[in-house]
Amino acid sequence: MACARGLCTADKVFIFINIAFAMYSGAMLATAARLAWDPSTYTWFRFLCAAQYRVSCAYVLAAGVWLCALVYLAAATRCLRLYAAGVACLVASEVAYGAWMAASLAAWWRSAPEAELARHGMDVMHDLKPALLAIDRYRDVARPLYDMIEEVEREAPNNAFVIIVFGVLGAVLQVAAFIMAVRLARRARGSSAGSLPEKACAVADEDSDTGAPTAPPGWRKRANLGMYTILDKIF
Repeated sequence: MACARGLCTADKVFIFINIAFAMYSGAMLATAARLAWDPSTYTWFRFLCAAQYRVSCAYVLAAGVWLCALVYLAAATRCLRLYAAGVACLVASEVAYGAWMAASLAAWWRSAPEAELARHGMDVMHDLKPALLAIDRYRDVARPLYDMIEEVEREAPNNAFVIIVFGVLGAVLQVAAFIMAVRLARRARGSSAGSLPEKACAVADEDSDTGAPTAPPGWRKRANLGMYTILDKIF
């Protein structure tokens, strides 16, 4: 229980949140690299949704770099308010990006010719499977193709599930990061404000002895050494 209480302090939670932010940043930078250079990722996306592809590439890269900067700011205790402002800006940008993507994809699905092409492509996939099963001469090639199409149709919804889960987790982490940063900033400000009266009292106590001369540094050590020398000569 003591270990659990030690792990649940605000400082430790803040560290864990920023470790998760670093992992998210690496994942987003890797995704941006795949969107830019991996043909299996960007070819169909760029062909069907050119505008959404360009915006997504730029935003994912910018968000990954922004998270890197937030992790760097987390190490500087004097920048906690700036860190909280950065998290708030990131959340606002995510809301704006998500709203724009939803609206643009809805409009794309209704009226874009590429959307009609995508619908025809899905129909072709459904018609292609019986044709592959009917091919006897090239069964050793047709059967693996059929299995791959079946696997894609079966496993494709998992991508949406993973995106939703990690999106919700990222939102929770961002809210927690903002709250923890504000709490730690208030605590740091309170501790610094509390130390000022103590310093002022110490200065006032030193100044209150106006009649006493100011002792040079190290005088007590030299006085003790001199006393021991005198006692040694006497005895």
